[in-house]
Amino acid sequence: MSERLGPFALGRVHLGDAREMVRLLPDGSVPMVFMDPPYGHNNNNGDLAHHREAALGYPVAEHGAARPIQNDGAAATPLLADVLSELARVMTPDYCCCCCCCCCGGGGPDPQFARWSLLLDQAPWRFFHAVVWDKVGLGMGWRYRRNYELILVAHQRRGRLKWEWEGSGVETGNVVRLSGIKPAATQHPTPKPVELVEHFLRLHTRAGDLVLDPFAGSGATGVACRRMGRQFLGFEIDPRWVDYANRRLGVTCSAEGTGLFAEGGMRNG
Repeated sequence: MSERLGPFALGRVHLGDAREMVRLLPDGSVPMVFMDPPYGHNNNNGDLAHHREAALGYPVAEHGAARPIQNDGAAATPLLADVLSELARVMTPDYCCCCCCCCCGGGGPDPQFARWSLLLDQAPWRFFHAVVWDKVGLGMGWRYRRNYELILVAHQRRGRLKWEWEGSGVETGNVVRLSGIKPAATQHPTPKPVELVEHFLRLHTRAGDLVLDPFAGSGATGVACRRMGRQFLGFEIDPRWVDYANRRLGVTCSAEGTGLFAEGGMRNG
């Protein structure tokens, strides 16, 4: 495979708005997307997650300053809809799209998980499954505690789900049990374990396949691709996480990264 896709070098996170970045990619060029968009709940901006240490009885100073996520409000769902519209053009006929959907662990007050599932079932998309990520420990929340997140899986309505599982059979369970991450003040506020990404790459990609993450955050998808021999392309809108992710990937910034659409894209990881 080429070392570039469209105007972007592979193996790194590029800075910019995911909607604009995906428009620059060639038709039918991406077989797999793993993404973690902003959930629309203004996470880590004065909420319970921001004050989790205080809520758990730890020293208040440990939680640090608020680290709000860009576009993590009313704009989140229209943003995802715009990106999905463009991704439909960019992806190969038999592809897989995995979309992390924290969305209060299936609860309220806003049932974003239901809204996003419907977005992923509008032509040309076909909703396939909601996989439960069981984070093992007791999570945040009130009354019903948030112990899990969802990963929504979709594919081309006229194609087949890209399925590359080469284990003992062709099926696997729809619950993934893996401890979550309690981020330090210096880390991204909604990180995903690299092992979680690897689980889905193992099911839906082969060595050498390209994986796109339009909301790359701190780079978990890129690290998983590097560890598993997959090609990677990431976008992220927040410069601090572009730098963080690329340092994780062993990539140094260059003059290529100073332009409007250079090093990054739009949110989680």
